[in-house]
Amino acid sequence: MQIDQLFEFVYILIDKKQSTASEMAKRFGVSTRTIYRWIDALSVSGVPVYSLKGRGGGIAISEKYALDKRILSEEERLAIVSSVKAFNSLTGNPSSAVNANLKAAEKISGLVTTDTDWLEVDFSPWSPEGSEVRKLFGTLRECILKKRQVSFEYFRGDGKTEHRLVHPWKLVYKGQAWYLQGWCTTRQAERFFKLSRMRNISMTGRTATVTRFSVPAVNPYFENQRPKPKMINIKAKVSNNKISYLLDTFICSEVVPNKDGSITASFTVPDEDWLQDLLLGFGPDLKILSPKSVRERIIKLANDVLNNYITR
Repeated sequence: MQIDQLFEFVYILIDKKQSTASEMAKRFGVSTRTIYRWIDALSVSGVPVYSLKGRGGGIAISEKYALDKRILSEEERLAIVSSVKAFNSLTGNPSSAVNANLKAAEKISGLVTTDTDWLEVDFSPWSPEGSEVRKLFGTLRECILKKRQVSFEYFRGDGKTEHRLVHPWKLVYKGQAWYLQGWCTTRQAERFFKLSRMRNISMTGRTATVTRFSVPAVNPYFENQRPKPKMINIKAKVSNNKISYLLDTFICSEVVPNKDGSITASFTVPDEDWLQDLLLGFGPDLKILSPKSVRERIIKLANDVLNNYITR
């Protein structure tokens, strides 16, 4: 009997108060004889599980029994509580999902002696749109769990908008952004959709029949569906009052203070079209020292911006 089966077996009895050997056998995919062996093993271990004979009988556990803390280690219980609390920050359905999560956290918290408030995770932005992120997450969660196709308008990388109908599989957090993974009926292929680019999202009445296990295995989107970008090392001089923003944006391998109060920083980034836009956003507080090609791209972009205002 595996430890996870033991935990689930006992928890079901605590939650349901009573069950039958045949119900348990069906749930765990074993014979009723095995279920009775489990009962004997639990009884020997001190768990008050017993059989009730006659009409309306079955398997039960003492109402006074509290889940033994030894079933899960302290670290495992703490991990469960922390995960549930983090998930609450994303759920957009206060009437059911959040309440269920809070109750689960309260039940497990009673078994934890360590401070469970050591970690707080909130993926929503600081802006007032944070509530919209939670609502969107809740809608997609419901589509996935209820196995319903989801419909939405999607802004592609080239700026064009397309209507998509997707068999949703899972929500994925990657590279500081949330994605919906699923089967796109438009492309007839597995796709990842960035949540920030989705609009007019709704759960349809159509059943999601295409699952991750019903299609040939494909490599993850993030590694193979897009060609890997060329990486370049940038050396830049940044003013002291903007170094914190640079560190928030890039992972700097070198940060060296200069005598004039500025800071020289080095960082490696993908050489893509958005790079010069992001760097120009620092304005006069950032000067690219190398490579020369990036300097030239920023100069051209700055001139284009200037001409846009001069000619109008």
